[in-house]
Amino acid sequence: MAVTPQTTLSPKASITAISWTGGKDCNLALLHAYRNPDLLVRYLVTFRFESDNNGKSFRAHPIPFMEAQARCLNMQLLYITFPENCPDYFQAYVDEMRKLNEEHGIEVICTGDMDLVGTMDRNWIARCCDEIEGMSAYIPLWQKDTSECLDTMIQEGFEIVFSCVKSPFFDGSWINRRLDASAIEEMKAIVQRGLTNDQIEEGVKPLDLCGERGEYHTMCIDGPLYHQKVEIEINEEAIKEELENNTKWKGNIHNSKAMW
Repeated sequence: MAVTPQTTLSPKASITAISWTGGKDCNLALLHAYRNPDLLVRYLVTFRFESDNNGKSFRAHPIPFMEAQARCLNMQLLYITFPENCPDYFQAYVDEMRKLNEEHGIEVICTGDMDLVGTMDRNWIARCCDEIEGMSAYIPLWQKDTSECLDTMIQEGFEIVFSCVKSPFFDGSWINRRLDASAIEEMKAIVQRGLTNDQIEEGVKPLDLCGERGEYHTMCIDGPLYHQKVEIEINEEAIKEELENNTKWKGNIHNSKAMW
């Protein structure tokens, strides 16, 4: 895919990093930031645990795959690391993000967050940036219509695959499936169908089209800013991982081991 030309930058454009998982939302946020003349996008930033040297906790968003994406985007991937049993994650985020500002001159953190998660009353990255002089958050997808966001991804030419899905909405056939117009229509039909009484009693929430409650995860293998496509190979059947003591989901289904 031909790389989208960058907008003429403002002389005072702020050095920007994209909070990176490799999925659809951060890729769309990257495109928004790239087209913003006030932002100079230089880095991708991934948050990880100190002890996770092999990226095992990133089963839906494997670190080797994110590194391959960075190469295909011709961008540097930075890591923010935390101890396994961190007593104060908020302060840890603030401290490490401050280092990004001091060591790399990063002034803006862009995130693909679309809405509040769980019991949060404010966006996490925005809260952290408030504690750091000279750093701010850019959240271009915030509270956007989810259907419109998905349609935009298709129109912009992103090639996105499902890397992890969760029942009761999905099964293993969705793994490595392209997130295309057909998949979007099928998800809309799931939303329209609604929940069964049993699912409601189990605490299952309705499907969010963009998977904001963790219903599914994706990885982007090509798009308007990719200089080349990320190559993947599929060699194994999808793996089902049962979740103990979990009433919200019946289990994760993923194929990260097979895909990357």
